[in-house]
Amino acid sequence: MACLTPEAALSGECDFLSANLYARSVFGEDALANLSIEKVESTGHIQGHVRIRSKTQGIALSLGDKITLSQKESG
Repeated sequence: MACLTPEAALSGECDFLSANLYARSVFGEDALANLSIEKVESTGHIQGHVRIRSKTQGIALSLGDKITLSQKESG
């Protein structure tokens, strides 16, 4: 996925990040992911939400499955 958020907005020290990501499948389907994460100061863990939007359900489900799998592997 490509990051639509300007690099200048991602620099600096902060415990919160919000970014927009864009992807196009080999079949020409477009998807937009809105990512919002924060670092919990007391534990140091990262928590947040990912919202995937697309015109077709297939790419949204596929991206959701990949995100879930990635979370299980790292957690």
